[in-house]
Amino acid sequence: MKLASYVVDGEEQFGVVRDDGVITMNHLFGARAPSLRDALAADMLAQIQEAARNASVDHKLSAIKFLPVIPNPDKIACAGINYRSHASETGREIPKQPSMFLRLANTLVGHEGEMIRPTVSQNFRFRGRTRGRDRSRRASHPH
Repeated sequence: MKLASYVVDGEEQFGVVRDDGVITMNHLFGARAPSLRDALAADMLAQIQEAARNASVDHKLSAIKFLPVIPNPDKIACAGINYRSHASETGREIPKQPSMFLRLANTLVGHEGEMIRPTVSQNFRFRGRTRGRDRSRRASHPH
């Protein structure tokens, strides 16, 4: 099951992605789950899956604007180099523990969203210096 948050007709919604559209869930759960974040916090995945089972797509993907999956997160904790293939892909040794870092909510974009390229680079992959050490940075691209 693929879940998404999006804007349609000027309103923020969340729903289940199916084929070339979405099945909006907000109206089914009312105040119990006005957002995907609220639905996940209320442990409603099984209810969402059941509601979507026989439902029809109510908006085409081309008619919505994707938001970040969770548009209003409290915290975004990330783990880097946390699996073998990623370590080998970057030419690094497998670490004893993954590197942890934080992201800010204003750095997220929805699927096919516009991104701002850093002025210090001609592309979205660039190197910067933090606390005197080289850090490789790669902006996440929309999927």
